[in-house]
Amino acid sequence: MYNMLLDRLPEDYEGYLIRTDYRIGIQVSLVLDDPNLSEEDRIWVALCLLYGKSLPPLETALAGLTWFMRCGEEKEMESGGKRLMWFDFDAARLYSSFRQTFGIELHKTKLHWFEFMAMIDSLDESSALSHAIQIRGTDTSKMKGKQKHDYERLKRNLTPAPALSDEEKEAVEAFWAQFDG
Repeated sequence: MYNMLLDRLPEDYEGYLIRTDYRIGIQVSLVLDDPNLSEEDRIWVALCLLYGKSLPPLETALAGLTWFMRCGEEKEMESGGKRLMWFDFDAARLYSSFRQTFGIELHKTKLHWFEFMAMIDSLDESSALSHAIQIRGTDTSKMKGKQKHDYERLKRNLTPAPALSDEEKEAVEAFWAQFDG
């Protein structure tokens, strides 16, 4: 198991060089979430982002991708939990929160993915991202009246709209086509 306090930040996985900048981790995360790509394409692009041109055997590459995205943690991530952060939707909140908490301008800073993720967990509670995550994670099932209504409205405003299915996209395009001249 990897320990950030005792071990050097890794630059490889089982002898294969990996691209460790936090921007690569964000790009991999975005690609893996991209509904416009097939499962195979998502994995292929993610592997190419992480390893560049020196791709290891597929089994090793996939294990390395999982290991990298989990920041060296070997345990299985808890499934079924509610998603509380999106790198694309929360980009401005993330940027301002890093600036507020650490005085770091992310666009000018080089950080290892493991460092970046550890810092996200340590953001100031009053930061924009921490505030959004706190609201998204609030259980409203026992709330009533105005408080429940207000929290649910805040959650909707602080959560990206779900991606449209192909049928929904076609319906939207057909609707707007009525107005084209």
